[in-house]
Amino acid sequence: MVSITFQPTTEDTILFVGGGEVAERRIQLFIDEPCNIVVIAPTVTDRICQWAKDNRITWYDRAFTMDDEHHIITSSLFFICTDNGELNDTLYDMGKKHRVWTNRSDAPRACRFTVPSSLELGDLHIAISANNVGPRINRLVKQDMMNRYGQLQKAMPRLKIFREEVKLLLPTPEARQKFWRDHLTVETFEAILKGEWMTIEEKLDHEISGIRSKS
Repeated sequence: MVSITFQPTTEDTILFVGGGEVAERRIQLFIDEPCNIVVIAPTVTDRICQWAKDNRITWYDRAFTMDDEHHIITSSLFFICTDNGELNDTLYDMGKKHRVWTNRSDAPRACRFTVPSSLELGDLHIAISANNVGPRINRLVKQDMMNRYGQLQKAMPRLKIFREEVKLLLPTPEARQKFWRDHLTVETFEAILKGEWMTIEEKLDHEISGIRSKS
């Protein structure tokens, strides 16, 4: 298994066949991205319907037909989200035929790609995948990481500012790497996780101020 980050653009079309809760959860991942979302389904959830009314997605209010094959051909990602196994087989074969990255919700092991559970803590984005062991494991790991790394949400914005300051003050990558090896150690990281960020922030600020006064 290889993890790949997909960055949607305005040139990308994300296609969904099926409009149930599974499709809704997948659409939610892309709804704020600058891509074109197309849904083909005779019925959809209330939320998907509202997205269509708000012109945030394009919804074709009908069942998929062979005339819709061109939507598959022109899509960057293709999500099969129906409960019709025979139709899903056909759709998967069409995605494979046209070399489109295809995700089939009723057969995770048949997917060309999967969508991991994700955790966002401010600037920290963590993808979680249990390699198809089951969604329950994903949820438990996600909760554990939320508890474990929640304190990082306070530290990340300031660490980003510190990083930019160090880049300006230390001209070489080697010098910058040494600074962070010396001052953002395993012990420092553990202290942040324990809620001691303010103390660490003061120490980093002091070290950076010392470099600034010498330059």
